[in-house]
Amino acid sequence: MLTNTLVTTSLGFGCLYPLFFWVNDKEVVKTGFYRFNLGFCGVIGGLGVVSLWRIDAVTFPAKGLVTAWFIALLAVSAYFWNRDRIKWVSVASTSIIGIIALLKVQNQLTSYDWMLQVISILSGLVLCASVFSGVLGHWYLNVENLPINLLIKTTRIFWGLVTLRLAWNLSSIMTGTVTYLDVEISLFHFIRMIDGLLLSVGLFFGTIFPFILLYFVHETVKLKSTQSATGILYVVSISVLMGDFASVSYTHLRAHETDSYL
Repeated sequence: MLTNTLVTTSLGFGCLYPLFFWVNDKEVVKTGFYRFNLGFCGVIGGLGVVSLWRIDAVTFPAKGLVTAWFIALLAVSAYFWNRDRIKWVSVASTSIIGIIALLKVQNQLTSYDWMLQVISILSGLVLCASVFSGVLGHWYLNVENLPINLLIKTTRIFWGLVTLRLAWNLSSIMTGTVTYLDVEISLFHFIRMIDGLLLSVGLFFGTIFPFILLYFVHETVKLKSTQSATGILYVVSISVLMGDFASVSYTHLRAHETDSYL
């Protein structure tokens, strides 16, 4: 189960991360910024592709589609590698192929439930936003005279995605149920129990804590204190990773027992 999770997370990161290049579509940050990000999502995505071929549960057509996406990503990366700007539409087109391939893989490894796939994509976007905002914030420490609106836009997108996940989580807690000791109980009651600790940890570190910290990031960026904002963004990224790890661990422990989509 852990291997399947790592594969889907890696593939999700690789295909969703380039979508955030839209933030800098009208600004020139410098070639090194694009090189780092293209290389980063390529390495993570590549690890997912290589690992996927070792999983027998995934059919050959699904593996082939994932491989085709990765080749397209490498081709686009090579084309824009030495250019000052990239065309966001070109990079995003590879993400469309990647998302389709990711959904097929998720169908075969985890669940056919479309609601679970939607929240999985949303969680992937939150993870990508946390990493991208941290990388962009770090660039302000090394490059002078970068427009502050880039970091403001990234922070607002990140905050919006976390808000969506918070709304989804709260809705699931209020309406969801879980089978515990052969008895169906409300998810709200379950997360207050010892056995629901992982869910509580995932909710707090993956959603609630980042939501609060991003308010301070947004206000700090508006004051043009990019160094302080970047430091907080690093904390947010670690928090998101901790929350996702806790939630995924719980999901695999009770994959056949819960109706929750946290």
